[in-house]
Amino acid sequence: MIGIYDSGVGGLGIFNAIKQVLPNESILYYGDTKYFPFGERTGDDIRHITITAIKKLAQECSIVVIACNTASVNDLDYYREQVSIPLVGVVPVVKTAAALTKNGQIALLATTITTTADYTEKLIATYAGDKIVAKIACPGLASAIEHHTLTTEALKNYLQPIGAADIVVLGCTHYTLIKGQIQRLVGPDVKVIDSNEAVARQTLRVLQQAGTLSSNLQPTYTFECSGDRSQFLEQIKRYAHL
Repeated sequence: MIGIYDSGVGGLGIFNAIKQVLPNESILYYGDTKYFPFGERTGDDIRHITITAIKKLAQECSIVVIACNTASVNDLDYYREQVSIPLVGVVPVVKTAAALTKNGQIALLATTITTTADYTEKLIATYAGDKIVAKIACPGLASAIEHHTLTTEALKNYLQPIGAADIVVLGCTHYTLIKGQIQRLVGPDVKVIDSNEAVARQTLRVLQQAGTLSSNLQPTYTFECSGDRSQFLEQIKRYAHL
C-alpha cells in the first residue's frame, strides 16, 4: 500500500496522479489537518509533526509519499533516517522551470517556509543560477484553498508579484488544486507547472526497483485525518478523482 502524507487536502493532486500512473496500488491518504497549516510553523515543529505521522503510516504502507513541499524541503534527509521504508518527497520543480523559461524569469509560489528554506536556495543555485527567480510567499493561500474560501480577487493579489515571469512554479501542493484558475488568470503566455506527475513517476520507479508493484485489480482508497473528519471528507469529494 502507498501512503500519502500532507498537512491537509493539498496532496490530493498527487493522489490523483499516482492513481493514474499506478492503477493497481491501494492508497492510504493521511491529512494532518489538526496541525494545518504548516507554512507558518517553525522548522522543528514541522519536523516533529511530520515524522510522527510518517512513522504511523510506515506501520501499514510499503512506501510513503510526503505530498507537502513545506515538510519535504524542511528536512527530507532526516525523515529518511528515521524509517526503513522508502520515502518520496515533493519539492519545487525549479530544474524543469529553468529548462522551459524563454525569458529567464521564473516565479515560485510557495509557503513562507518553502520560500526561505535552504533546500529551496540550493535548488535555485544548482538548476537556475543564471535565471531570475522570484520567490513569492503566499501566506493564507493554502488555508483559503483548504477551507474553500478563496475569492478570485484574493487570488489575483497573490499572483500580482509574478511580473514578467513566463514560468510559474506551484511550490505548494494545495496550489495545484486550483492550477486551472491560476492558469486562466496569468494567461496563455505563461506556463504553470507543478510536481504532481513527476512525483507519481518517481513513486513508480521506487516500487519497480523494490519489486513491490501490485497487480491488485480492486485497489482500495482510504482517507484519514487528524482533525475534523466531516470537513476533510467534503474536500475529498471536491478534489479526489475517485
